[in-house]
Amino acid sequence: MPEATVPEQTKKNQRGRKPKGDRPMTAAERSRASRDRRRFPMEGYSGKQVSVMLSGTAHMALDELMEFFGDKTQKEIVEQAILTMYKSKDLQKPLL
Repeated sequence: MPEATVPEQTKKNQRGRKPKGDRPMTAAERSRASRDRRRFPMEGYSGKQVSVMLSGTAHMALDELMEFFGDKTQKEIVEQAILTMYKSKDLQKPLL
């Protein structure tokens, strides 16, 4: 009776996408690449991430503006306020 031959597998198929370089990226490298993609997309500068703590008065004003402009987000309202102030060129006077 002839023996059945089993083809040998020289390399096991790996799952997932192949690494971009010679080795997979570490978690820190992936995080940095993700931050860079968000910060500097192909089409140009995407903006600056800002984290601020508003005073109580400013927080209440923002809440009232969000109610008044129901279709606007906090980001849109803050951006519009910054751009309006910048366009007014009233930058020499202290605001507070």
